[in-house]
Amino acid sequence: MATISNRAVKAQGRLSYPNLFTARAINDKGSPKYSATLLIPKTDTATIQRVQAAIDAAVQDGIDRGIFKGQVDPSRSKYPPLRDGDTPKDDGSARGDEFAGHWFISAKAPGDKPRPSVVDANVQPVMDESEIYAGCYVNMFVEFYAYETSGNKGIAASLRGVQFVRDGERLGGEPLEAEDMFSAVGGGSPATTADADDDWM
Repeated sequence: MATISNRAVKAQGRLSYPNLFTARAINDKGSPKYSATLLIPKTDTATIQRVQAAIDAAVQDGIDRGIFKGQVDPSRSKYPPLRDGDTPKDDGSARGDEFAGHWFISAKAPGDKPRPSVVDANVQPVMDESEIYAGCYVNMFVEFYAYETSGNKGIAASLRGVQFVRDGERLGGEPLEAEDMFSAVGGGSPATTADADDDWM
């Protein structure tokens, strides 16, 4: 069994913005990545403490490896590893209602590496992407690490795996089923192209 770093933590919360099966580039820029956001209620202080302990371990690791020259406060970096859902976005706009009263972690994994594990409540691989959706509750396993890029230093979250825990209200509403959009076509011959064109006149 592999040794788990003290920079890693399993946290339970609500899933948002999941890209777990197909790596995607943000706004078609940069390299594709797997990604997900975990919303943790601010009332879940035990989980927040464990997350903060893993972040602190990542800071110390950054100091030990010379990435940081001294103590740093990741919460004051441009992209904090644990962010306050009650604060506005970087552009000043409000976040979605689901972020209110929560801390959140945005974690990513390289698209050119094996994708993060995605399993069900019985630790069996999830094959149907629709089973893991924005709004369901999951355990997310992340590992924090120190980075320095173009003069920016901080702590980021690496997405290692997601486990489905239970259903929740879908964020963005329920997807439309075929029955919601169509009804059975009555008897008779199919409409000709001309008939179809007439419907748009």
